[in-house]
Amino acid sequence: MALPVLVPLAIGALVLVGCAKVAGEVRKTRPLATLEGSEWGPIPPTETEQFVAFKTNGEIIGHGGCNAFFGEYTQEGQTLKIGALASTKKMCRDLMDSEAAFMSHLQDTRRIEATHLKLRLYNANGEQLLQLRRRDWD
Repeated sequence: MALPVLVPLAIGALVLVGCAKVAGEVRKTRPLATLEGSEWGPIPPTETEQFVAFKTNGEIIGHGGCNAFFGEYTQEGQTLKIGALASTKKMCRDLMDSEAAFMSHLQDTRRIEATHLKLRLYNANGEQLLQLRRRDWD
């Protein structure tokens, strides 16, 4: 007698699991409305653990490979403006060029294309500066 009751419940559970999986896949490719609360690293990943994090209060923090950095950002839709970045002052001879390029690309960004998994940064001329992957989504 319990078997007829369990079959509809099992089918319902399978349907819910399938819907959750489809919803998760759609969310990964849907445009991301805000960078607030997200963290990103380069594609392909670097040995130096470069990353940038967009905090909820317009604050940006990150690591350029040798030094930590911080500053402010504003985002309106796909328009992103990152202000001057301040950083610690360690010297890492082999990493300084890569770090300077990473931070320069961030500050030159004017437009973004973002999904929940990928972030592309473009300058005022529409040239792609960086392609990043979501670090806190894995």
